[in-house]
Amino acid sequence: MEKVSLIFFKKDCMGCHACEIACKQEHGLGVGPRLVRVLEHGPDFKPIYCHHCAKAPCIEACPENAITRNAQGIVLISSEACIGCKECLEACPFSAMQFDEDAGTAIKCDLCIERLERGEAPACSTVCPTQCIQWGDTKAFFKRMDESMS
Repeated sequence: MEKVSLIFFKKDCMGCHACEIACKQEHGLGVGPRLVRVLEHGPDFKPIYCHHCAKAPCIEACPENAITRNAQGIVLISSEACIGCKECLEACPFSAMQFDEDAGTAIKCDLCIERLERGEAPACSTVCPTQCIQWGDTKAFFKRMDESMS
């Protein structure tokens, strides 16, 4: 099974926040947590999102083994197993982990796994007007990036 991931092309981001809104709607998130965040950084925009790291520090940090990786490389949190200790939030180098105060558990981007299972793209990538959010086979991304730099 292919490994999948999101890639943000920061230079194309215009800071519209459509990805944030689509994500919040898809996951039914209220005020507070944002699994995708776009921060203004001078004249540029900096996307904050889960990179589904190959050696995910959040997995290592979780004392309850509530964070796992599936066959596609997607890092997932079990809300049933999470005890709300926030160790994963501290461990994440991208500040992508969030805490749902109402549920008392950690949450993060899951690449809209339910959408993927239906053959649909993650919500954030479908609404981006500049298509700066791409998703797909991780190896293909790196191959395209190598080719574009040659």
